[in-house]
This record gives sequence, structure tokens and C-alpha cells, in this order.
Amino acid sequence: MHTPPLWLRLAFLGSALIAPAGPVLGFDTVFHDGFDFPANHRSPLGSNLDGVTDWSSSYNFVDVMKQSREWITQDTTGGVWDTGEEGCLDLDENGYLRSLAPVAGNPGCGAASYNAVSTLFFFGDLAGHYPGGRYVVTYDGSATISYHFAAQKNLALSQPGRDVVDVDAGQGGWMMRFDAIDAANPPRAVHVWMPGYDEHSGPSQLFHPDFLALVRRNKALRFMDWMNTNDSQQQEFADRPRPDHVRWTSGGGVPLELMVELANRLDADPWFNMPHRASDDYMVQFAQRVHALLQRNRRVYIEYSNEVWNGQFSQADYARAMGIAAWGNVASDFELQLSWYGQRSARMCELWKTAWGSDATRITCVLGAQAANAWTQQQAADCPQWSAGAPCSAHGLDAVAIAPYIGGYIGDPGTQATVASWTLDTLFDEFNVGGQLPGGPGAGALALASGWIDAHHATAVQRNLRLISYEGGQHLVGYGGAENNVALTTLLTNANRDARMGAAYTSHLNAWRDHGGELFMHFTASGTYDKWGNWGAVEYLDQTNTPKQQALQQFITANPCWWSGCD
Repeated sequence: MHTPPLWLRLAFLGSALIAPAGPVLGFDTVFHDGFDFPANHRSPLGSNLDGVTDWSSSYNFVDVMKQSREWITQDTTGGVWDTGEEGCLDLDENGYLRSLAPVAGNPGCGAASYNAVSTLFFFGDLAGHYPGGRYVVTYDGSATISYHFAAQKNLALSQPGRDVVDVDAGQGGWMMRFDAIDAANPPRAVHVWMPGYDEHSGPSQLFHPDFLALVRRNKALRFMDWMNTNDSQQQEFADRPRPDHVRWTSGGGVPLELMVELANRLDADPWFNMPHRASDDYMVQFAQRVHALLQRNRRVYIEYSNEVWNGQFSQADYARAMGIAAWGNVASDFELQLSWYGQRSARMCELWKTAWGSDATRITCVLGAQAANAWTQQQAADCPQWSAGAPCSAHGLDAVAIAPYIGGYIGDPGTQATVASWTLDTLFDEFNVGGQLPGGPGAGALALASGWIDAHHATAVQRNLRLISYEGGQHLVGYGGAENNVALTTLLTNANRDARMGAAYTSHLNAWRDHGGELFMHFTASGTYDKWGNWGAVEYLDQTNTPKQQALQQFITANPCWWSGCD
């Protein structure tokens, strides 16, 4: 936070009293944005962020080392791309290589065969949609480093500890390989600065301007994928990811300090997903750290894990086992799972609000539920198996969150042949009015989602909870084998690029508003389209006018947040 001198603050106060330029905010927010009110002020929308991986189309940080692939052990003499011996690597506490000699005592390390270790950048189907040009690699220590594929070392401009690398993004991704390491002075603090940045300008910039421009109008940012929430193994706060770690693509993901800094920069509310194995101490220390760092005019959303009702994730198995252990066979396994989830969410909420003390009113405790099944909200909020503490909703929980996706049933494997033969006209007829798919919802995908919203809103009101979304948008993707149907995938991808998808988004968001919903979190800000889904509002950061992104931005402009306390 950069606070102007006192005389300037007082001068602006006088002018504001005469002719206010907009709704009154705290001085820190006004001045933080250069006298302009934040672009997301009174926005009703937020966004999930694409996972931090080297193949993601979202280049979030100007130091792209933080988004690099995990170490790959290679045998350059035998031509083996990946020997699979990562467990043998000699790494320091931050994950940097201390030597190329294998540590035979490491679990699972036998007679190692690698002689080089590499990492990758932008190794996805990005088709040149990332910044090409001159990258600067800086590091302490001594090593022999080579660059491959789309990258070439500029020998004339390079010097020890500072390599200049020319990258042709049109050739795909690129690789940095450590061919030799001085074990007495190994490479540390390795940074890979993107074009336009270096060791002088990069550390203060942190986030790439293209990424900031994409998400700047979102009221809230959900960090579920940044925290690697699904199937997380995080338990203790001491094992959390740190800013000094070599990369943030593995383990617990992005450090909380960086997530809070992004929220502060954008005047956005952060949404954190606590790991399902996290101890009470983890939650308390996480809460205290966020409280110390988050600017004082911001709220925070907290949620216990993600989709704990969803059996495809290990957090669902964990909650079911904990529920059975706590209460025995007094109900079905799924009822026990949801009751324990409600109990743990309530405990999380109490820990956070106690840690924040008088600022606890800035916390929104979120209870997740399955959009298509309002009973999951009822069961978790009431948690009838917790005889000593039920209902869970009385322990400070503030909102129930659902993911009212539209069109998920269209990717069903049982009807893939029918859908694959559709035109885009037929698909959008199914979205808007229905009747195109035998056995489908009579009134179509949009009406189906509206019915879910009504059911959850009624259930939430009965429990004094607000209704928000944790994810949402279209859900056109094949599953259960249908993802391999090329004709189906082509249809669904083309639908996401069609102007009528923008119109469907507008209809869906209007229905969300009119049926009692409050904050809506789109999934997701960016992401390439393929058989696994078409989730991004944009596919690449150099796009600005996709139908989905336009619809989201226009909805923000036309619909200032309508619920009490949204400021």
C-alpha cells in the first residue's frame, strides 16, 4: 500500500467534500488506485483462477520460474527424456538443486542413471499465445545451463549468473537444463524474468500485467486451484508453500503471501480453500497471517476444501471416514460424510473468526453444496449426527455456495451420438428452450439451473444463510468416455466460441440475480479449450473479446452488486 503524504490526503478530502467523484471508500483504497475508484468496486462477479502449471495459458508471474515444470531427470547420453528418478535428487530446503549426484538414501532411489536435470516453460498447446522475446535468467552460484526447443542463449549478452535467452513463442515451449553443477557453490535464487522485466524491475512487479488486466474487474478471486486444494496433502502450517520456493506448481501451490498480495493489488476479496487435512493450528496461523497482510478494507471468504460431497476427490473419502469414525453406523455413509463436513466447516469458521477478533465481520464463512441437490446443503448445514453442536449453520457460517453450471448433461456418454450430430443451432435451442434431447430436462439447460438456484435459495433462507456461487458458467464437456468423441468435442468447443454463448451467459446471470443469488464466481478466468473442457472466459491472455468475457464484463457494468453489504 502506497499512502500519499498528509497534505495531499487533506487536499483531496476538501475536494471530495465539494464534489464527490463516486461512492465513499476508505482513503487507502482510493489512493491505492491513483484517485480512481477500483475497477471492481460494486462488481457482482468474481472468478476462479486457472491452476498454476507450466502448460497453463495464464502466465501469472513475471518470474516464470515460479510456474515451471517440476524437475525432470534426464539421460542425455542415452537419449532418455525422463528417467523417472526425481526421488534421487539432491535438493535444498527451497527445492533448488545442490548437485547432480543422486542421493541413494532417498526413499525409492536406487542406481540412478540421469546426468542432467531440466524444467519446462509453456509446454502446453499455446500456439504462440505467450510472450516471446528476450528472457533474463538470473541466479546465484555456479552451473552449466543450456536452453532448448523455442529458446536459445544469447552468448553476446550473457555473463556468469545472468543468461539472456531469446525465445520464439511460435515454436512452442522451451526447456532449461542443468548439465553441470558446482556442488560447492550450487545455483540458488534462480529467476526467469519474462520480456520487459529483469532482476531490477521484476521483484516489485510480481504479477504480469496481462494477467492483472484479465482479472481486474472481479470482486473476489477464488484460489482453489492456486492452492492445489483437490486431493491436498497439506496438514501443518510449517509445511506450507513459501515465497522462496523454487516454484509454486506442486505441493501446496502458491504461497498465501502472494495470494494476499494479488488481492491487495486488485482491491479484491480473496477466497481461500482450507486443505481438508489441515490441523486447527494450520487454520489459526493461516488466518492470523492473512489478517496481518490483507488491506483493511477487504473481506475474505473461507471454505473447507472443495466439493467435499464429490466422490471423485480424496477429501470426500476423508470426510466419510471421519464421519464413520465419529458416529458409527447411525446413518448412511453419505449422510455421515456431509454431517462431518458441516461440523468441520463450523470449526474452521470459529477458528478464523476468533483469530480475527473484532474484524471477524470481514469474514464470510462458506458452506459448499451440490447445485443439483439441495439436500446436500440441508444435511451439511443441519449436521444432525453432531448431537453436541447441531445445527452447524449456527456456528458462524454465513453463506452456502453452489456451482449452478449450465448444460452439464449434454456431455453424457449415453447420448453422445445424438449430440455429436447436432448443429450449433440445435445445441443453443437445447440451452434456451429444451426439447432437443430425449430424456433431457423439458425446458432446457438454463431453466434447469434456475430450478437448482430456487431450491438452494429456499433452503438457505430457512437457515439464515446467503446464497452465493463458488463456481459457475457453462459445463459443456464430454465425460465417462464421451470426452474422446472428436465430433462431440468439436461441437462443444465451437459453442463456447459462438456469440450465442455470451447471450446464454447473460440470461444465466440475470436468472441468478433474480432468483436470490448474490456473489457469482465464474469458472474460470482463462484456460485453453480441449476435450477436458472449455472453462476459460478467454483461452489466452492476449484475447479480450471472447463472447463469454464480453458477457461477464457487460454484466458487471450493467449490474452493480445488489445485496446488502457488498461494499
